[in-house]
Amino acid sequence: MTGIITYLEGTDPAILFYAVLLLAFVLLRIPVLNNYFRTLNTLLHESGHALMAILLSGEALEIKLNSNTSGSALTRTNSKGKAFLISFSGYPAASLGSFGLLALAVNQHYSAGFLILVSIAIINLIVFIRNSYGIFWLITFILLMLLANWYAHSIVASIFYLFISLIAFIEGITSAAGIVILGFTKPSKAGDLSNMAKMSKIPAFFWALIMAVVVGVISWFTISKYFPPISQLFT
Repeated sequence: MTGIITYLEGTDPAILFYAVLLLAFVLLRIPVLNNYFRTLNTLLHESGHALMAILLSGEALEIKLNSNTSGSALTRTNSKGKAFLISFSGYPAASLGSFGLLALAVNQHYSAGFLILVSIAIINLIVFIRNSYGIFWLITFILLMLLANWYAHSIVASIFYLFISLIAFIEGITSAAGIVILGFTKPSKAGDLSNMAKMSKIPAFFWALIMAVVVGVISWFTISKYFPPISQLFT
């Protein structure tokens, strides 16, 4: 795979990539640590709502990040159609965010990736986040990213950045899958899909299908573009 990371001399890039992917899966099963790192997906998701509101000439008033990885974005707009698009934007934004993070990882632009993550976190800290856990998480996340970029060895920093990017990718898929399932099984508790159903008068399961297709296409393109072919592991 052209441009794939070559962190360690003599280490096959595909083996290293999938080893880091496995490590990301393992961490997401460890209590406390899993919720801490999964909150990155919540940040991307809620920032997607806020950005869409701003792009549609609405207002993004407040974002909350919670310790259980849930979150919310308080926005205001004068149009039901715009409100619908704002509700729709969260999961695709998180998936597109992880796509961008992985693009930087596999092309070894990890310093730019850290800078982007720090910038997103600082903007949210200054402008949007008001709850105590959200403030705590953003401050510690900013410090962690800065330490990794400026004080860690370049090999460690690049692998850690790939690790963070893969966590965002995994969680983007699993969180979207969770809401899609709720759209079919418990439509009144399906979060964004429930809001979309109320505004459109179309059942949540329909929007669950649309969301599954959109996030699925983004995820498939990310895998096809930036994941090394499995065959490389056996050559």
